[in-house]
Amino acid sequence: MTIRKLTAASLKMFIRNKQALFFTLFMPFIFIGIFGLIGFDKQQTIDLGIVTSHPSPTTQAFVDALGKVSIFELHPGTEAGERAAIQKGERAVVLMIPDDLFPDPAIKTAPKIKDVTILKNVAYEQQAQTAITILNRFFDKTTLDAAKAPELFKLDVQDINAKKVRYIDFLLPGIVAMSIMQMAVFSVAFVFTDYKEKGILKRLLATPMKPQDFVAAQVITRLIVAMSQSAILLAVGALVFKSHIYGNPLLILLTVILGGIMFLGLGFTISGLAKTVDAVPAIANIIIFPMLFLSGIFFPTNGMPLLLQHVVKYLPLQPFAHALREIVANGAHFSEVRTDLAWVFGWAVVLVFLAVYTFRFEEKRM
Repeated sequence: MTIRKLTAASLKMFIRNKQALFFTLFMPFIFIGIFGLIGFDKQQTIDLGIVTSHPSPTTQAFVDALGKVSIFELHPGTEAGERAAIQKGERAVVLMIPDDLFPDPAIKTAPKIKDVTILKNVAYEQQAQTAITILNRFFDKTTLDAAKAPELFKLDVQDINAKKVRYIDFLLPGIVAMSIMQMAVFSVAFVFTDYKEKGILKRLLATPMKPQDFVAAQVITRLIVAMSQSAILLAVGALVFKSHIYGNPLLILLTVILGGIMFLGLGFTISGLAKTVDAVPAIANIIIFPMLFLSGIFFPTNGMPLLLQHVVKYLPLQPFAHALREIVANGAHFSEVRTDLAWVFGWAVVLVFLAVYTFRFEEKRM
C-alpha cells in the first residue's frame, strides 16, 4: 500500500516536471525527426555533366538512355561551363560526347574510333568510379548492338519478397535505448543528489516510511516511464515514419525493463558518488557520452576499427540497443538475443550492487 501511494505521488511529480518531460519525450522526437528526415538510406545521385553540341539522332538517343539511369543527375552544358562546374565540385564526372559518336546505320562504311573524354573529379573518387563503371557498360552494350553480336547469355532475374530494413528501422530502437538510458540515469542522479545535498533524504529516515519503500517507488515510477516512453516512441515511429515493428511486444517489454533496471542502477551509483548536483553532469557525461557515440545508436558499429568493435560490444548500452534493434526491426526471438540480454542482465546486477554500495540517505558532509 505504501509503495503504491508513493509511486502514484512520484508519477505525478514526474509528469508535472516540464523539464523532465521535455528530455524524456520531446528530445528523442527531435533526434528521430532530424535523422529520419535526412534519410541516410536514400539512394544518392551522381551529378553527371554532359557536353554535346549538335548530336546526331543516335547520339541523342544514347544521351536520353543515360538520363533514364536513376543514379544519374544529368547536367547538359558547354565544355567551358562543365569544366568550371567540376572545378567547383558540382560534378563528379563530366562526359564530353562527340556529336557523331555513333555512325549512321544507313552508311555501310567501316566505323571509325571516336574519342570520348571523361573528366573525373578526384574529390568524389567513389562516385566517379561508379559513374565510369556504368558508362563503360553502356558503351560496351552499344558496341555489341552495333556489331550485331549474338547474345550468349540471358539473365534470369527472380524477385524475392525480402524484408526491407530502412535507416529509420535501424535508428528507432537505438533512440529508444538511448532515451531510456538518459531518463534513468539523469532523472535519478540529479533528483537524488539534490535530495541528499539538501538533507531531504536524511529527514525521510525520521518518518515512519521505510527508506526501501521510497526507493522502490522511485524505481517503479521510472520503469513505468521507460515503458510508456518506449511505447510512444515506437508508435510515433510506426505512424509518422512508417517504421516496421516485427518483434514480440512481451519480449520488447522484457528488454525495456531489463535495460531500465540496468541504467537505474547506474543512476543511483552516480548519485552515490556525486557529493553535489554540480558534480552529476561531469560524472554522468564521462560515462554516457562514449556510449552514445560508440554503441551503434545512430550508425552501425561494423564501420569502426576491429579493435574498437571488440571493446564497445561490452559497454552497457551496446547489447541493450542491439537486442532492441534485433527484436523490433528483425523480429528476433528470445533465443536469438539471449546473449545480449545476458549481458544486460549481468550489467544490471553489477550496477545495482554498486548502487547499493555507494548510495546513502545522507546529506552532504562539510
